[in-house]
Amino acid sequence: MSFTSKQLAQYVCGELVGDENIQCSGASIDSRNCKKGNVFFALQGEQSDGHAFVQNAQDARCSVVVVERAIQSTIPYVLVSDARSALRSLAAGRRAELGATVIAVTGSVGKTTVKDMLGTLLGDTAVVSAKSFNNDLGVPLTILSAEEASFLVAEVGANDVGEMKPLSQLVSPSIAIITAIGNAHLEGFGDAETILREKATLLEALPSSGYAIIPEEIDISPFAIAAHVITVGDSESADIQVQTSVNSDGNAILRIGDDTVVLSLLGEHNARNGALAVVACSVAMPEVPIGVILQKITRVQAPDGRLSQKHVGGITFIDDSYNANPTSMRGALEFFANLQCGRKVLVLGDMLELGANAQHEHDALVERIAKIDADVVCLVGEYMLGPALSLQSTQSTHEPTASNEALKRIASLLQKGDTVLLKGSRGVQLERIIEMKRQTTVSNH
Repeated sequence: MSFTSKQLAQYVCGELVGDENIQCSGASIDSRNCKKGNVFFALQGEQSDGHAFVQNAQDARCSVVVVERAIQSTIPYVLVSDARSALRSLAAGRRAELGATVIAVTGSVGKTTVKDMLGTLLGDTAVVSAKSFNNDLGVPLTILSAEEASFLVAEVGANDVGEMKPLSQLVSPSIAIITAIGNAHLEGFGDAETILREKATLLEALPSSGYAIIPEEIDISPFAIAAHVITVGDSESADIQVQTSVNSDGNAILRIGDDTVVLSLLGEHNARNGALAVVACSVAMPEVPIGVILQKITRVQAPDGRLSQKHVGGITFIDDSYNANPTSMRGALEFFANLQCGRKVLVLGDMLELGANAQHEHDALVERIAKIDADVVCLVGEYMLGPALSLQSTQSTHEPTASNEALKRIASLLQKGDTVLLKGSRGVQLERIIEMKRQTTVSNH
């Protein structure tokens, strides 16, 4: 379902220069990812200016470019005062015309996993947010990629108070999921109560005919939610009762009703994520038996860095290095504590964006780390110094920074047969240890 260059100018309230009948479909803010027919938005960034790549977008056969200043162009362009705002305006206009069932996913942890699960469950006619496209750029781009979709699954995130409301209104979902509420992005939010209030904005955007799907332990009674609420949990009071566990290999086990499946994903928390995705899918596709949906979820594979398993040089890496906050860190440590394996090596990096709570949240990990009784504990970053000092009785090391030299020293401690958990915030990039070990393995051959 394309739109014309004239319609584009109307959506974004801009001045069209050139042919008004050019057909457009979708949008891009990166000329390297432009597809034929896309609208290219020349955004002004901190590191680069999109106007410098207009020619690249033309070469990629974009239909129209949206710019903030007049340019020389062989294709039509639309002149606006703010290209970033114009992207949102176009997405809002196209969202109103979408025929897709829209499912939105938010939460402190598990958003991307549940979003990817839904992509598998809903099938080829579903469009899902790419990677973690969950902000004021990613959400509009996701909407604009779903012109022909039957289902749109949008991940919606926020780092600060007030960011969720405009995104929720833009997505305008008919089904919304909160995966979990924990201490994430405390630098912007301050506390878990504020986080819940912000995330609940998504549920408040639902129509009365919509559905809010949440874990049973989340209390949403203070909020004005018109939609049907479905709680998911293991108690008899949950609307959908589920049972979750793990097998001896750490794989998630999910039981709903008489059906039990073993997922390809590790950790009991992924069984809980799976339960939310299955319930959302059953609401979106009521004609499909829940047992059939459960079988489909076993096909979901873990994305890189999200408790994904990798084998390098006889070492098993459990890579959970994509990001970390106190909730996800506790979950990873609990999973590792219960894992049956040989020599355990724990490599933990700083949890960032926690504001004034940062040191307290890191120090609170000591008891959980000690419970694992790991053979080697490697802690990386300034906030991990406190836990390292408290763990002096164990075989532990501390690296003040995540420099290549520091990570090489950690990599040198790893032995064939080890099982290694990597967990830290994105800025620490602990996954580099895997590549270092891979290179060492190759060079030794």
